Amino acid sequence: MTEIDSKGASVKVPPPLIFFLSMLAALGCEKLFPLALPPHPIGQVAGVALLVTTTLVLLHILLIFKRRQTAIEPWKPTSNIITSGYYGYSRNPIYVAFCGYPLGLGLLLASPWLVLSILPACLGVYWLAIRREEAYLLAKFPKEYGAYLKSVRRWL
Repeated sequence: MTEIDSKGASVKVPPPLIFFLSMLAALGCEKLFPLALPPHPIGQVAGVALLVTTTLVLLHILLIFKRRQTAIEPWKPTSNIITSGYYGYSRNPIYVAFCGYPLGLGLLLASPWLVLSILPACLGVYWLAIRREEAYLLAKFPKEYGAYLKSVRRWL
């Protein structure tokens, strides 16, 4: 294993934890500064549909990583990069999918704070994970990942 691979991208904080903490902060804000709207059946159905879809997409991505025999955890070494499927549209489809949880719960519970929690979560994931991941992948796969960076957007 090379020096580049010793710790993968060296991400210290698991990205799902960043989303979870942001959602907890949103729930705290909801208690301190209530913005809750009356629940609406359409919002509730949309919220549940988004939560189910998000979960299925994340499970599918996990399966793709297993099939490609590469680590999904950003603190483990990557054996190869995935550039097709979801990764043909977004360099970070897992993090885009994670946005479905606060959005889905926000719709289900009629909580603007939960919906807004996507913003600090995405900023946190960018600063704590994505920058490290991209630097690591560019160092390990300079030609292939360099071309990928130029052809696919970070989020959508």
